Amino acid sequence: MTSPEYPQHHNTAGAGPSSSRSSRSNYYRPATIAELAAQAQQNLWNPNLGLKHWLRTAEKARRTAESLIQAHDYEGAFVEYAKAATIVLEKLPTHREYQTLLNADQRNNLGMVSLFL
Repeated sequence: MTSPEYPQHHNTAGAGPSSSRSSRSNYYRPATIAELAAQAQQNLWNPNLGLKHWLRTAEKARRTAESLIQAHDYEGAFVEYAKAATIVLEKLPTHREYQTLLNADQRNNLGMVSLFL
């Protein structure tokens, strides 16, 4: 899966300036963790939207990350996993519907996601 936000980068191992006569304009600098984390936070949260919307959004981000891994777009996958984790671990517990729409077991299960990250 390739998108404008996550351009697909071909394996550039050994394609640095010393191993190729190609111009430096073809060189790709991977994004830093901080840059990827900042991308994950862009337009991520609107507390006015319903809890179910955010559960679906987190699941969609997780599925998108899996597709990006298959496409070898590890930066894009990192961003999508970071979005899903931020929604589930940080944002959902602050949502006004969190205590009323989810029972104790469901809240506990969402909290257990942190064990796998």
